[in-house]
Amino acid sequence: MPFNVLEGLDSPFLFPDSRSMKISSLFDYGFQPCPYIAATKPLTLDLVNQYIESLTDLAGKKHLPIDGIVMIFDSLDYSKKCGRTGHHYKDGLAFKFEDETYETTLRNIEWTPTRFEEIAPVGIFDPVEIDGCSVSRATLHNLTFIKELELVPGCRISVSKRNMIIPHIEENLERGHYVDAVPPVCPCCGSQTRIYQRKGNDGRLIETVHCDNPNCDSQIRKRFTHFVGKKAMNIEGLSETTLEKFLTLGYLQTFPDIYHLNEHQEEILQLEGFGKKSFERLWNSITSSRNTTFVRFLVSMDIPMVGRTKSKILDTVFHGSLQGFFDAASGNYDFTQLDDFGDTLNQNIHDWFSDENNLILWHELQKELIFEERKEMNTMMKENVFTGCTIVATGKLAHFTRDEINSKIIELGAKAGSSVTKKTDYLICGEKAGSKLAKAQSLGIKILSEDEFLEMIA
Repeated sequence: MPFNVLEGLDSPFLFPDSRSMKISSLFDYGFQPCPYIAATKPLTLDLVNQYIESLTDLAGKKHLPIDGIVMIFDSLDYSKKCGRTGHHYKDGLAFKFEDETYETTLRNIEWTPTRFEEIAPVGIFDPVEIDGCSVSRATLHNLTFIKELELVPGCRISVSKRNMIIPHIEENLERGHYVDAVPPVCPCCGSQTRIYQRKGNDGRLIETVHCDNPNCDSQIRKRFTHFVGKKAMNIEGLSETTLEKFLTLGYLQTFPDIYHLNEHQEEILQLEGFGKKSFERLWNSITSSRNTTFVRFLVSMDIPMVGRTKSKILDTVFHGSLQGFFDAASGNYDFTQLDDFGDTLNQNIHDWFSDENNLILWHELQKELIFEERKEMNTMMKENVFTGCTIVATGKLAHFTRDEINSKIIELGAKAGSSVTKKTDYLICGEKAGSKLAKAQSLGIKILSEDEFLEMIA
């Protein structure tokens, strides 16, 4: 059921700047949009509660699954100006309902090695039906979660499906019987396990179980699975099952070996599930993946905490230069000077590049690839007042994260500065601007509020 129109229906005469009018027009095209209420008067708490109750009742009558209500601006133009984070748009509010819980019995705790050495616990319990689906397993996150709920096989637990999607164990209904749940050895390779302690975002101590064997088959398989994934090298036809088979047969030892699987074509054609056409599809996908980008390559390296978002920031900072990033990562570059790069991430990057095996992989894999020429992020249709200027943003902005405002500045043909100097042309100020505002005032630099900036680029 559609709840928004992403593209099309752009006529200002037939469809003015109104989300509700666009959605209502979908009936004419054979769609049944998600039920909604277009507010025609100022919202009050009582009115909001009334709307929530009405939509909840309607969902029940139509047998529609519902886990909450979203309030969003009707003006599409205003919504765009609200900006977005890497996760969501900032033009609405979500009201989530409390999840229903169901009682069942925990039967087992399974431990599965991940590609980052951590061994992840999963709770196996008697199946319960939630929202029409049979649910019998849920992640237990880490050792601390197990200890805090005092979870042991055989205890009665309450489970839910958070946001109607993710199974979750909410409570242990029979506490007081906890025994040590740590597996003494890795369930995959048999190596001795280790308990690792770290501080969580809220300052709490988090304990996790690890396997330190770098040759653990499970870790190697999961690293290969990540490497061929859509966000990394995007190679179709290499499922985890297929990768496990190729690893066992010795066709793969390192990532570059993927680009030489044609040397084993005759043997692969003899395997169950492989024919000439399926191998051709696989090889074509492998060949296509040779043409790649800075971002995909960096994601595929699987540096802890460096995913697509961080890779895009590094792509911008180092102008798509792998050599520039390598020099910084293997040197003394302080990545904490970049927005959203903390001490742990900074240490992860430097630790990764201090490992000799990683350095060999970094250089050898590049020999197999062709990197696309980087296109500067400049979406200007014509020059504007900011073209060629140096702009610095400071303070807490309502419509942008720091990465978003810097990306917008670059799109306008300007340079995103990090500090205020005599060469700065504009300072965009949010809340709690601090010393940068004072320095800009002393230098006579043009100061803009966030709203003034948005008006100038509208």
